[in-house]
Amino acid sequence: MFINQNTVCYTYENMINDLKVLKRRYQEEIRYDTLTDTADGRQVWHVVIGNADAKRKILVHGSIHGREYITSRLVMKQAETFLKHKENGESYQQIKYDKLLENAAVHVIPMVNPDGVSISQMGIKGIRTECVKRQVKEIARIEGESTERQFFTRWKANGNGVDLNRNFDAGWMQYQDPVGRPASAFYKGTSPECERESAALAALTRKEQFCRTISYHTQGNVIYWYFRQKGKLYRDTLAFGRKISEATGYLLNEDDKNLDPAGYKDWAICKLGIPSLTIETGYGKSPVPPGQWNDIWKSNEYVWEETLLSLADEDLCQENTNKVKINTLKVL
Repeated sequence: MFINQNTVCYTYENMINDLKVLKRRYQEEIRYDTLTDTADGRQVWHVVIGNADAKRKILVHGSIHGREYITSRLVMKQAETFLKHKENGESYQQIKYDKLLENAAVHVIPMVNPDGVSISQMGIKGIRTECVKRQVKEIARIEGESTERQFFTRWKANGNGVDLNRNFDAGWMQYQDPVGRPASAFYKGTSPECERESAALAALTRKEQFCRTISYHTQGNVIYWYFRQKGKLYRDTLAFGRKISEATGYLLNEDDKNLDPAGYKDWAICKLGIPSLTIETGYGKSPVPPGQWNDIWKSNEYVWEETLLSLADEDLCQENTNKVKINTLKVL
């Protein structure tokens, strides 16, 4: 296993190196490309495992908030472990990994917000361009902070000072962010998807029409699944949440009144009708201390497998429903 190389903070550079290693080792099983460049000159990497033309597609992404970079390490570890199980011809719940991926694909964005991650990890030293450096310094000045390292550790936004998980068209107009300007956190931007990263994530979701999405965040060991959905979408999302809750041991939470809207999960549910979860992993404050890694990994090791199984169960239910309809028609 190689996704263990930096136990203090998993960096953008670590991710790039690990993607190259994955590609060398599993050439036929993995494809990757970039969705967009960022303001500070990085790329948002996109990985596909399985059949890119599959009917059933899921999306898993991490680090949409800068300081939540342990989720990038988690998502990369999930990718590596899943591929290794498949290569070894192993099974999960008595189902071969080849079968789990039959007519299915897992799309992965390990680090949606690489600029924010680098700022959180390295402060001003982690910024590549003068334009972003000036902007970040100005944000620090306005927020009454110096350029001390401690301030940047808590950075959530991207390099433009926009909170990417408040930049989606799901209650965006109603969300009264507490700052109204570029900031280290909470600023929703000038319009939904005004940022390259959020626009690219939304465009990919529209294009691929995922069956399920998972957004990894920190912290709280809790799963948020509700955003005003009703009927079948409500039932499907709840069933998905229960399955992942059982796998992780994390509590399900239906509260949306005390949570800020305009997040990716909210948008995927209310605009595209996709059963989607936000999984908050770890506890305490973000960045989650690296000492929690073993617990985080143990809780989330089989989330991909359980998500794929939930789709297989849904297909079986639909198949049985169709058989009942056919038999009913024959009787009539």
